[in-house]
Amino acid sequence: MLTAHQRWMVSLDAILAERMWGHSHLMLYPLKRINPTNCKVSLAQSWDITSPESLRAALQRLAGEGHRMQMAPVLGHPPVAWDFGRYVSVVRSGFGAGYVDEAGAWQLLAGAAAPVAQTYGSWRAFADDFVAGRHIWMQNVGREWAGSQEDTIQAVQRLLDPANAGSPWNQVPWETIYQLDQVSPQHR
Repeated sequence: MLTAHQRWMVSLDAILAERMWGHSHLMLYPLKRINPTNCKVSLAQSWDITSPESLRAALQRLAGEGHRMQMAPVLGHPPVAWDFGRYVSVVRSGFGAGYVDEAGAWQLLAGAAAPVAQTYGSWRAFADDFVAGRHIWMQNVGREWAGSQEDTIQAVQRLLDPANAGSPWNQVPWETIYQLDQVSPQHR
């Protein structure tokens, strides 16, 4: 039973979660079953995260400057969505790996809400900046990730499609974060 704000916070990871097989958008952990070993391997390979301490250090880097400050000259602004979309993904995986408990995960996610809510006014604006940041990131990491940009764009299109009742962005409007928090009747 997640509150509206909790559902909004985990929806910041919707683009990355949408690309995973068996994902679940509106839960703290994005997959239906938690597999701590897979989470640990993924975090170690992708982020060099192997402990609660390295999780916190990686999250501090993402929240502090992340990649957005390096990308700002190219885009004309820092793509906050790129760093905070990944921040939420790392928190969710860190929870799955057992590097942070549920209360700690929600506290970390709450820290992501303000910078994102202050920067964007819609899921579309958030998604556009995430895709733009990812495009720049891919140019710097090499061609091995080239095919996945189209997957990312397709995930965004599915999430923004008003006919997609399963989209968390249709279930949790952007404005939710500006309103008083409440438990959603359909998720009690």
